[in-house]
Amino acid sequence: MPNRLNVRVSDEELEALRRASAELSCSRSQVVRLLIHCLADGGARMGVGTVAFDYETSHGIVRNLRSIGTLYNQSVAALNTIAKVARESPDEVAAEDALETLRVVDAEMTYVADSIGCLREDVARLSDRPAVFLWS
Repeated sequence: MPNRLNVRVSDEELEALRRASAELSCSRSQVVRLLIHCLADGGARMGVGTVAFDYETSHGIVRNLRSIGTLYNQSVAALNTIAKVARESPDEVAAEDALETLRVVDAEMTYVADSIGCLREDVARLSDRPAVFLWS
């Protein structure tokens, strides 16, 4: 982080920051960033309904989304390859090979759709609360 913030707090405020840090299992700096994000998002206040994602969890989510995106892109590329070969050299495309490739792509796209559906359900369950990714 390029910027540093120095804040004077009372003993009670420091203890409250320590408690929040312990409850959220994150650093005091992360708690302060969480508060800043909550205030920046329409004035929402951090409270019982706040969901905080730690660094490991947020990277796991990003990794999974990238995997889903990669699989989707590979599936679309396979479909484009089939279409290109069928257009340019229709005699060289065996119907059985094209059908098998389409079955694999269909299975991959079903997996992508199911994965996105699960993500959509998870977000729907959390959507009534502010969510903030805490980056170290």
